Amino acid sequence: MKILLRIAFVAASLGAASAAPCSELPGKWMLSIENPGHHAVATVAVEFTDEVAPSCMGGKWKVVKVVSATTGDKTFFPVSDPLSYRIENGQLTIGRNEVCDAYLWLQGPLVGTSVQGSYFSLGLGGSSPLGYFTLRQAR
Repeated sequence: MKILLRIAFVAASLGAASAAPCSELPGKWMLSIENPGHHAVATVAVEFTDEVAPSCMGGKWKVVKVVSATTGDKTFFPVSDPLSYRIENGQLTIGRNEVCDAYLWLQGPLVGTSVQGSYFSLGLGGSSPLGYFTLRQAR
C-alpha cells in the first residue's frame, strides 16, 4: 500500500510540474493564422508551458497547450496535433515538430505582448510560405 501511495504522489508531482505555466509567456494567448491573402483561417487560444516537448528538430522545445480552436479548414494548420515552441534571440517559433521532416512553423519576433510573423512548412525539400500569423496576450 505504501508503494502505491508513493507512486501516486510522484505521478501527481510530475503532473503538476509539467503543467507549470511559462514565466516568459504567462497566461492565455490568442493566435490567429492567416492564409497568403491575410484572411484568418484559424483562431486558437493557447497557453505556453515549461514542460519539455518531444521534437525531431534540435533545440529546446516546450509544450504549447491548445485551450480552444476555431478553424475554417482543418488541414490548413494542425491545431489538433501536438505543438511546441521555443524562444531564441528574441524570436518565437511555434510548430508541429513531432512529424519529422514535415515541420509546420509560425515564426516571428517577440515584442512585448505580441508577435507577428510568417507561417511556413520546412522539410527536406526546403521551406514553403503558407501564410501569416498574429499572437497577442489575452486580456
